Amino acid sequence: MSGRDVWAIVSDLHAGSTVGLCPPSGVQLDDGGWYHPSEAQKELWGCWEEYWGAVKNALRPGDRLFVAINGDWVDGDHHGTAQIVSRNMAATQHGIALAVMQPAFDLNPTRFVVIRGTEAHVGGSGAHEEALAKALPIPAIPNNKTGTCSHWHWQAVSEGVLMDFAHHGAVGKLPHTRSNPAKTLAVKIMVAAAKHRTRMPDVVYRSHAHQAADTFTEFPVRVIQTRAWQLATSYVERIAAGSLPEIGAIIQINEGGQFSIHKFDVSWEREEPCQIARFAALSV
Repeated sequence: MSGRDVWAIVSDLHAGSTVGLCPPSGVQLDDGGWYHPSEAQKELWGCWEEYWGAVKNALRPGDRLFVAINGDWVDGDHHGTAQIVSRNMAATQHGIALAVMQPAFDLNPTRFVVIRGTEAHVGGSGAHEEALAKALPIPAIPNNKTGTCSHWHWQAVSEGVLMDFAHHGAVGKLPHTRSNPAKTLAVKIMVAAAKHRTRMPDVVYRSHAHQAADTFTEFPVRVIQTRAWQLATSYVERIAAGSLPEIGAIIQINEGGQFSIHKFDVSWEREEPCQIARFAALSV
């Protein structure tokens, strides 16, 4: 009996961000100094390790493991932000990006798939993710037409299941409209497949918004908008103060033309309100 294809699908890691993934041991900077992750980053890392533990538990003898990084693997030097570990991309942010994938390396996956994210984060033409894809100790699946090791858009048939990956997705701004962009994309894909008489994907992954959405079984094609691995940035605090980050990833198992989706969703706890009574009044 042949094994299954197990897919670990992660996105928006934003390695190099001071609110992104970082190994708990910290990162040595290129001037000999040291960056120590915050307590929140250490908690985030614990959730990251739990996810890879779930991936390990999903594997059976004979299975093949594939890891898809669906864009924004690094945070980059963007928008004048002060929330990055270092502006040295090659020496520091690339190093962090590879270090955060160590739990995946430990599972000895068959191959990686690297999708290019937002150019503000990953460089013009996805230069940083292309460099990281080439630096992986386990080869990334290349683009046969361009010769690159990363992709803007990628499709593959895995155990009879057609999967579709690209980074840029969206969600609706209101709770009752959140899944509308995913539904719209599902309809567009259906129309395009009918028009061009091509096979329609079975499952489509989009990211970027750091919020989850899913069309489930509403359409013949399932569109999933993924969660992220970055806590609230100053930008998020400005436009949605107090909102909780949506942290998580996907495990997809393909076998004999069928697939199952297993979501790893993290329940991030809201910070307790400050108890003003704890502070004694100053006497004058």
